[in-house]
Amino acid sequence: MILLALLYLCFFSGSWNTFALPTDSRWPEILPKNHLHSIFIRDEDRFDSRSIYGILWSCLATIFACTWITVHPNIPAPGDSQWAVLRRRLAIMGYFLLAPEFVIMWAARQHFDVRYLTTKYETKHPGWTRAHSFFLIMGGFTLHEGGNPVRVLEAKDLEELSVEPRKIEWPTITKEEIADRSKGDYLSKTIVLFQMIWFVGQCIARWTYGLTVTELEVVTVAFASLTGVIYYLWWDKPLDVRCSIPVHLLRVCLEDIRKEETGPQMIPSPEICAEEIPEPDEDVVANHNPLPATSIQVDTTTLDPAPTRMQRFQAFRRGACKEYGTLFGLGYVFIGFPLKQFIYSFGDMWDCTTLGDKRLRVPTFYSSDDHDDDNRGIPFRLAVWVATGFGTIHGIAWYLQFATWQERWAWRISAILVSGLPIAWILVMWLFTIFSRRNNTPTWMMLHQGFITLILIAFACLYIIARIVLLVLPFVALRALPPGAYVQLNWVSFLPHI
Repeated sequence: MILLALLYLCFFSGSWNTFALPTDSRWPEILPKNHLHSIFIRDEDRFDSRSIYGILWSCLATIFACTWITVHPNIPAPGDSQWAVLRRRLAIMGYFLLAPEFVIMWAARQHFDVRYLTTKYETKHPGWTRAHSFFLIMGGFTLHEGGNPVRVLEAKDLEELSVEPRKIEWPTITKEEIADRSKGDYLSKTIVLFQMIWFVGQCIARWTYGLTVTELEVVTVAFASLTGVIYYLWWDKPLDVRCSIPVHLLRVCLEDIRKEETGPQMIPSPEICAEEIPEPDEDVVANHNPLPATSIQVDTTTLDPAPTRMQRFQAFRRGACKEYGTLFGLGYVFIGFPLKQFIYSFGDMWDCTTLGDKRLRVPTFYSSDDHDDDNRGIPFRLAVWVATGFGTIHGIAWYLQFATWQERWAWRISAILVSGLPIAWILVMWLFTIFSRRNNTPTWMMLHQGFITLILIAFACLYIIARIVLLVLPFVALRALPPGAYVQLNWVSFLPHI
């Protein structure tokens, strides 16, 4: 792997000569005989012409369907602006383009958590489906007190608050009502799947006829292959839901409250359970905290108006400049902090199971920690296999026609890195586990942990560079396509596609 890294740097440090015609390493093409006569005998010809615009349109439309329409974000907070919702979705789209296996790992975590929650609740609560479980872990139920939102409910909170002594009613929303809130249905998902199938099919047909398949089309096929995996994992998850469902806090029994405060010898009071919480001026519930001990406690009566985005940014900038100095503070604000958030997001896709500092929405890459222990490692193994397969699909372009030999080898090395680094990462972790069992002294463990951390950082940097190369090279290659790339199969146009 180190040798590949050195070769990688050598190829990128050399002269590219991308526009010099003498460096063209492509071999002559044998085009279909009736291609040149397609204008005159259109009805009897199987071939037509296409332009770079047509190639770009079909590829970008398919990639957009893979990265934008396929991704199902969690529900935003009530006060989130349209820009905040758009920014999160664009971030997920960017992560999917750069590291799709991590997004698939997040989707797999939610998928197996939903399977566990559905099996757990469907017998106790008839009508509970996988759509309900997805709606729950994406932040679909918010606890309300006195008509004001308090916090989003996790699965453990919903279960704890609905048992005796009951503090909330179990949500009674139906599957049809959840589907009505979703911006996507089975028809829209089927249309996207047909677009993926059409694109992959026309690339296979081009390969069969001996026509050139561009590097951009190979990248698009790689993303299209992931669409089926994403849709399988998120098939029942509602798409682009903007509002959660309020779950109102019930009045608890005064008798139970007094028993908790003064002991069981108190004189019983009349039963007033199963009513919604009174107006805020009544202090019956205010003196008794009904939320679980592990939940985030919030005093909704003393909340100040939320500061604007500019005020939060200015306060953050002043704090950074005060702590690190003006120069380093500004560097942290505009470079260090975004980079840290970018890296932390991969960790969230790995194991984010808590709300953190969020109150009215779940984090972007959140999933419940309620799952079957037998399925705990499946999302990680699935992500590794997806990454390996994703890089292998890029290897289809191993013998494609590149304008320069530097581009060809940059593509080959990048495909090898994308395919091999996940497996190499597993081997490194396996070796670390073996050595840790044989020698677990503090000094040895500290040295090994530092060494493993350096290796993983190097692997991550190489992987990101390789992914960027595989995203940039296809567009660079459009400047000098071979003649066979402009030949189109006529019958492909008759199939429904975007």
